[in-house]
Amino acid sequence: MLKIGVVGTGDVVRKLYLPGIHNPDAGVVLQAVCDIVRERAEAVARDFGAQKVYTDAAEMLEREDLDLVFVLTPLLTHPPIVRQVLQSGKNCYSEKPLTLSRREADELAELAELNKVLLLCAPIYPLLPTVQFIRNLIVNGALGKVAFARAHSSHGGPERGTFHTDPGGYFLAEKSGPYVPLYDMGVYALTLLTYVLGSVKRVFAMAGTAIPERRIEKVTEPGFVPYTIRVTTRDNGFVLLDFGDGCLAAVDASFCMRYNRVPSYEFYGSHGSLTADLWQDEIWLVSDVEGYRRPEGWHRVELPVEVKERERKLWSGQRPTIGLRVIEHFRHCVNTGEPSPIHVSRARHVVEVMEKALLALETGQVQEVESRLE
Repeated sequence: MLKIGVVGTGDVVRKLYLPGIHNPDAGVVLQAVCDIVRERAEAVARDFGAQKVYTDAAEMLEREDLDLVFVLTPLLTHPPIVRQVLQSGKNCYSEKPLTLSRREADELAELAELNKVLLLCAPIYPLLPTVQFIRNLIVNGALGKVAFARAHSSHGGPERGTFHTDPGGYFLAEKSGPYVPLYDMGVYALTLLTYVLGSVKRVFAMAGTAIPERRIEKVTEPGFVPYTIRVTTRDNGFVLLDFGDGCLAAVDASFCMRYNRVPSYEFYGSHGSLTADLWQDEIWLVSDVEGYRRPEGWHRVELPVEVKERERKLWSGQRPTIGLRVIEHFRHCVNTGEPSPIHVSRARHVVEVMEKALLALETGQVQEVESRLE
């Protein structure tokens, strides 16, 4: 029986992680949840079957025998909690970003290795069958040599939807950092691109504040009063990546892309091109390579039948939450000893890319990335 602990019980946790986790028949128990707001933790325990409630993570880690701890607190609060989990000798999964500095990411990676535990990190893109299929197509030469990629890792701003209880903090540098869209949204693109193309060698970035005031009003929390906030973070920007050997990529990371009709990912090679819409699980390919060429040119490619069947059997035809995918992947890693594509080593590289992007913003100069992925 896997015993799961969760630190942080906010909006993302409720919607993307906890549904379906507590399932003793499947060998998983939501043993404990922790939040500094007891009422919030108690409500989650009632709604999702948690056995224990805590307001102090250290106390939970000391008292509970947990196989895997999810750290799902707000953007910049992960490092000290992850450190506590690793020091307690427990396996950990951290929401993104793991940290904002390569030095701190190195320390956490070394601590996990010292205590012989797994440290897995969001985003989980490398676990998604669609992303794995894209990687296989490119690695197997469907496009020839990749020369350029483009990733749209943006939206119109968290205040435009009802996903968050109160998204105002996403616009405050003093609360969430100097360029929030980069480590809230851009991290997805950086994770996928490094999974497909490998290590980033150099990085440059430009960003600024395009919409200086935001109206926070689409909050369904009882008693919420709409308000206007002055934006102090950079809400709009892009990052340029050099993967070496002439392979370049561009990533937009913005809260200003209110509407768009473009694919989320594009790859252009010497013998073909590929576009992908991850929201629709839709991939289009054109190629001159034998085995991938079609008379009509651009054509939609589907996941292999065996992959679809495996997914259908594994999740009984339902779309799994992030939490369920992470638990299934954790079990697989423990049982097989296979390395994980969401291991801290990838997060550490992505953290350095983001850190160097911030440095490029301040200096106006291209920055070298030192870390490398195996």
